[in-house]
Amino acid sequence: MERKWQDGSHIFRKNFNHPLIDELERVGEDEEAKTRAAAYWDKKEISLKDIAFTIGISFIIVAISDALAGFLGSVIPTNNFGLSLLNGLLGNKYLIITTLTMILATYLPDFFGNINGAQEIGTFLIYIFFVVIGVPASIHLIITKSPLLLLFCAIMVIVNMLFILFIGKLFKFNLEEILIASNSNIGGPTTAAAMAIAKGWTPLVLPAILAGTLGYIIGNYFGIFIGNLLSIL
Repeated sequence: MERKWQDGSHIFRKNFNHPLIDELERVGEDEEAKTRAAAYWDKKEISLKDIAFTIGISFIIVAISDALAGFLGSVIPTNNFGLSLLNGLLGNKYLIITTLTMILATYLPDFFGNINGAQEIGTFLIYIFFVVIGVPASIHLIITKSPLLLLFCAIMVIVNMLFILFIGKLFKFNLEEILIASNSNIGGPTTAAAMAIAKGWTPLVLPAILAGTLGYIIGNYFGIFIGNLLSIL
């Protein structure tokens, strides 16, 4: 018998393919999802060499990005509006770090995929990052002082969901892919990966992380572009 939560999603399931959900239902959804989630979070083999290799590569990427950004920032002139914007983008080491990392992970997947513990270390550090930026936040202040912020976020979530459902239907994406992509857009790679793991959609864990990270890169470029544009104007 189908679970109750499916009753509220029958419209989406009727209009989109959902092979991963069907697979879980065939083998017993609850137990299989728990098994896959447990397997993902289970202990993995990792050595001191793996830790050193992971951190060493991170330091190398940061060092190269810092040097490259400094070089580009020094050679790109700022004597007109367009060049000033270009200097602000290509001379920013944080943009270079994220871009270089994504390029390396995309074109050298076997090399980086075989580094044991890299994903665990990276996920742990990004969770620390979210905790640090989330600690000063106050739900009470947001509700009492900035209610329009909640409305703004709600509008973004609704528009994002409607848009991605339309695009997913147009290009015949699976329902699971659409939901993970939407989560990546809204919450980033960590929440999207957590959703994929919890649902037992293990083939979508890595795509969720890559999609969320790519969103960070694009968002960083647009954010710094707008910041530099406003500072120049």
